[in-house]
Amino acid sequence: MGLSLQIGDVEVVAIQDREHHFSREWHFPGVPEEAWEPYRDLISGPDGYVMLNFACFLIREEGRTLLIDTGWGPEMGPPGAAATPARLLEELTVHGVGVSDIDTVAFTHLHPDHVGWNLVTEGESIRARFDRARYLVPRSDWEHYSSLDEMHPNIRQQALPLSNLGVMDLFEGETTLSPSVTSLPTPGHTPGHTSFVVMSGSEKLFILGDLAHHPVIINEPDWVQRFDQNPEQNSLTRQRIFSQLEQDQTLVAAGHFQYPGVGRFARVDGRRVWKPL
Repeated sequence: MGLSLQIGDVEVVAIQDREHHFSREWHFPGVPEEAWEPYRDLISGPDGYVMLNFACFLIREEGRTLLIDTGWGPEMGPPGAAATPARLLEELTVHGVGVSDIDTVAFTHLHPDHVGWNLVTEGESIRARFDRARYLVPRSDWEHYSSLDEMHPNIRQQALPLSNLGVMDLFEGETTLSPSVTSLPTPGHTPGHTSFVVMSGSEKLFILGDLAHHPVIINEPDWVQRFDQNPEQNSLTRQRIFSQLEQDQTLVAAGHFQYPGVGRFARVDGRRVWKPL
């Protein structure tokens, strides 16, 4: 599995690490059942659940290989027993990429479902799984999570040790990761939440990150997802970014939308909707 896109001279592959179905009430607490009525066509899964994809994005340009996010990883997973097994490394192998082929691992943010394949623990020792890579972390997320006493174990075990291993670089603002990839701050879900823009020639792809976990959010930017840290800021960020993506008809890679999560925002009968490829 893995949808390969050609963005100018750059290849971008959408890779699913896991998927899982969640109840709408758990995922969007505070959103009443009747609010979902106009979006019945967007409810997939058993008993009115919504499906959540956990994706990473492989980017290959001349002389460089980048990985955006590393999924849940092999040790942890979403709550419940229905999640599919983690398979990022298996999928990378299918596309001819080994762990030592990755030059850069960059994160949209440091939530547990985005950092899980970072490190390997062997007894008392910890090493970087992607042994040739620099791990690029949004500075505001690092400052936030490294200051907490309590956090999800995936963050503690798979993200925080990066600094002691000497493989981590912090970035902030609009940062050039490679000739074709630039970061764009999109805060609210977490303090340092970041999207990435892939541009090559006249073509462009916007890697959304967790600005939206489900297509319903495209038309309901004020709905709060369970793990949105600053809902008010997140809503403002969503409105600004979604309007621009719709206006420009930019190709979007949404890592939590139903796999492969690639499409465009469009206006249909006065409502902004998701149009998958």
